[in-house]
Amino acid sequence: MVPERLRHARHRPSPSPLATARRRPRAWLAGLGLCLAWAMVWPAAAQALDHVKVRLMWVHQAQFAGFYMAQDQGLYRRAGLEVELLPANPHGQGPLEDLDQGGCDFAVGWLAEALIKQAQGLPLVHLAQLVQRPASLLVAFKDSGIRDLQDLAGRRVSLWQGHAAAAPRTMFRSLGIQVNEIRQGSSMTPFLTRAVDAASAMLYNEAHVLYQAGIDDHELKVFDLAKLGFAFPEDGLYTLQATWQKHPGLCRRFVKATLDGWRLALKEPDLALATVMKRVDESRLASNHAHQKWMLKIMGQIITARVGQKNMGELDPEALRHACELLARYGLLPRATPAEDFCVPAWREP
Repeated sequence: MVPERLRHARHRPSPSPLATARRRPRAWLAGLGLCLAWAMVWPAAAQALDHVKVRLMWVHQAQFAGFYMAQDQGLYRRAGLEVELLPANPHGQGPLEDLDQGGCDFAVGWLAEALIKQAQGLPLVHLAQLVQRPASLLVAFKDSGIRDLQDLAGRRVSLWQGHAAAAPRTMFRSLGIQVNEIRQGSSMTPFLTRAVDAASAMLYNEAHVLYQAGIDDHELKVFDLAKLGFAFPEDGLYTLQATWQKHPGLCRRFVKATLDGWRLALKEPDLALATVMKRVDESRLASNHAHQKWMLKIMGQIITARVGQKNMGELDPEALRHACELLARYGLLPRATPAEDFCVPAWREP
């Protein structure tokens, strides 16, 4: 049974939409604008974010400032991603091993290690290259009598294992010298206390740690592996072949947002440094603002070397060829890896 007021309302002539609009133009336009605005944001609001895990190579530090900026400034979310950034355990398995065992979807790794592991059967693909100019060093005290690389023969030399060992080992084999290799940890104390004669260092990290410890440049003999021709491209983004084949769009979104995070970090270094220090403090790491500021500065230089910001992410084909050639020549790689079997340019717009 129809209520009395609605039954009578049926016979009341309804105003035309045009007449209504003429009487209430502002309300009508405002409502239309709201509908259009909601229609524009509805797909993004309705779309669930893809959750991915990324294993970094080290503890939280400015080496990964671009990732932090992409996360904190919403670049990942705008790309439809919810990204979990996992710091590495310096005493645990490496990022590429974690990728192999399903502990993450993407990993930061060094080219030499990735080439070796792929040759051993790990189905890796290289998505983008971050560090263009290698930063690997060997350092020794001049007063120890070490003046050139030959002087390292028979000496106690500490090396990081895994990704960082390939370049110095290749160099030692090319020179025909043997060193007393010592496993290096996360501290430079063994070097500072003269427990080892030489140690591994990164330009953006341990080189500055030594400076903060009171060691002046003139006290050190520094072997820059890049200048000596034995450093290979370092930080790159990797995933498994199956992930790329099944989810190429997701991979591209992740890479683009990460590179945009680095571009933003270079544009806003103070903001980037704040994102770094937030994580350093939360993790109670033994670092400070001055050291992370130095690291961020050097990272900006070595990420944009050769390619600038426009082509950030590109892997130099010559650097890949050179790495394959040296690793194969000195027995660390069974065969050269064709670029087409290893690299997918996820950094480039499709």
